[in-house]
Amino acid sequence: MRIEFARQGVYLPDLDLWLDPTGPCRRVWLSDAHCDHAPHGLVYATAETVELYKIRHGSTGSLPEFRVVAYGQSWELSGARLTAYPSAHLLGAAQLLIQWRGRRILYTGHIKLRQPLCGRQTETVQADHLIIESTYGLPIFHFLSGDEARHRIVGFARGCLEEGVTPVLLAAELGCGQEVVHVLSEAGVPTAVHPDLARFLPFYGAAGFPAPGWALYEGDTMPAQALVAAPRLHDVLGMRSRRIRVAYVSGWAMLDNARARTGAEELIPYSSHADFQELMDLVRASGAREIDVVHGYTEAFARILTIEGWVARAGERQERSGVHG
Repeated sequence: MRIEFARQGVYLPDLDLWLDPTGPCRRVWLSDAHCDHAPHGLVYATAETVELYKIRHGSTGSLPEFRVVAYGQSWELSGARLTAYPSAHLLGAAQLLIQWRGRRILYTGHIKLRQPLCGRQTETVQADHLIIESTYGLPIFHFLSGDEARHRIVGFARGCLEEGVTPVLLAAELGCGQEVVHVLSEAGVPTAVHPDLARFLPFYGAAGFPAPGWALYEGDTMPAQALVAAPRLHDVLGMRSRRIRVAYVSGWAMLDNARARTGAEELIPYSSHADFQELMDLVRASGAREIDVVHGYTEAFARILTIEGWVARAGERQERSGVHG
C-alpha cells in the first residue's frame, strides 16, 4: 500500500483516506478529538471521539458527516479491511489497523501504553508496518504511572490547602485536565474548574468517570478550593490577590524550562501520551519490522529505532507542541 506523508497529514491514496489531517479532505480517519481540523467530507471515528469533537467544535459552524465505528468492529473500504482498537490517549481515542492484500498496517494516532486515569487501556496489535507517533520520543521522557500521578496530584492539593494556599493545577484542556479533576473530586478535594475544561466533564461523568462536587471557576475568589485550568497563566491572573501555588501536570514537565514557561513550583510528569519506554514497548509488541514515525521527535526516534535494528524513517514532520499534555 502506498503511504504518503505531508505536513497536512498521512495519506493512503489506494483508499483515498487521510489519517488525522489538518485541513479539509474528502475522507478522513480521526483518531481522537484533539485534532483541530477544518470540516471534512466523511469522517470515520469512534462514538466518543465524535461526541467530544462536537463539544469542541459544535458551536463554530458546520460539522462533517460522521461514520461511527466501534472498537474491534471491522469495515470494508476500497478493498481494505479496517478495524479500530483502543489507544488510551483520551476517551474514544483509537488506533487503526488496515489489512490490505495480506499486509497489516497499524496507525497508532496519539497513544499511551499505561492504564489512563480515565479511559480504556491500549490494546496492543500485531502489524507488519507500524505508523507511530513520537510526541515524547526521546529517552529523557519518563512519566508517572496512574497511581503515582494520583498520589502526587492529591498530595499537592491537600498540602496547599492545609497551609491556606490555593493550589492551581495546570493540565491540558482535553484529556489530562479531566483526569486531574476526576482524581481530586474522587479524593474529596473541593475543586473549581476553568470553563475550558469544565465543558467536557459531563461527558466524562456519563462515560463512567465522574467528578462529584466540582464547581465552575468564574474568576472570583475560591476559599479552600483547588483550581484546575489549562496551562496558560493568564487564566489565573485574576487570583494574584490570593496566595497560590502552581503545579504543572504534563509530559512537558520533564523539560528544563517547564517552570519558567508555566510559573509552576510543582512539576508532575504525567501525560496522555506514551513516554519513551512505552513507545519502545509498543514498537516491540507490534511485531512490525518497518516503522514510520510521525509527530514530535520523528528524526531522533527513527534514528534510535534504526540503531536498534528496525527499518525506520521519519514521516510527517510537525512542530513539537505542549498543548496536549
